[in-house]
Amino acid sequence: MMVREQLKRIGITDEEINIYTFLLKRGSSKATVISKELGTARTTVYRFLSSLHEKGLVGENIQNNVRYFYPIEPERIPEIMQEKIKEIETIIPQLQEIKNKTFEETNTELFKGKEGMKSVMKDILRAKKPYTFIGETEKYFSEIEIFTIQWLKQVEHNKIKGKLLCSEEQNFKVAKTEEYKFLPKELISNISTWTYGEKTALFIWSEPFYAVVINNKSVTENNRKTFDYLWKMSKKPSSQHIQKTKLE
Repeated sequence: MMVREQLKRIGITDEEINIYTFLLKRGSSKATVISKELGTARTTVYRFLSSLHEKGLVGENIQNNVRYFYPIEPERIPEIMQEKIKEIETIIPQLQEIKNKTFEETNTELFKGKEGMKSVMKDILRAKKPYTFIGETEKYFSEIEIFTIQWLKQVEHNKIKGKLLCSEEQNFKVAKTEEYKFLPKELISNISTWTYGEKTALFIWSEPFYAVVINNKSVTENNRKTFDYLWKMSKKPSSQHIQKTKLE
């Protein structure tokens, strides 16, 4: 039946349609009569009458202390729907704000091998944003030493600032624009974590070597907060150690 299908499309259930069309035929009725005629439990009838009332399709009045329910004229339905649309339109900006905050898109890329790691380091150079680094340092100078030295020179040339947290026991070099502090070696794993711009990069120094780049502002901001907390607690290097880490 076309009428029933159209009413369902605007959010009216089968049970509500049965009651509404019954009232259209009768004009006005008590809940007990509706229950008896439709063969529906009275408590169920009251529940759907309440729902129809909220939707603006049923009204009620009291005669001799008895509640009677009557249908709203069908021509009022488009008007009621327009009123609902206007109500929804007023909250669209709030819903959009929730969407923007909640459904932040996350892009993840996987790079394999030393060349993959180099690609990520080149991306850090292209970003020209301050970066943080925590974790394994020595592998950069044992596995991709020539590239790393050239990379540090580019960091200096582009005046990119960096902060590093690493182990005092490892051998490494730093650019003039970088500063570093020490964490206990127990907190240093074979995974290096970088943050730059809105990206977080994880370098996994286990054969065959992998780099994972997560492009997500919230994830990166949380990683930076962790880094900043550890930075405050970490140990400053001695002047002798700083001299030792300078690029030649």
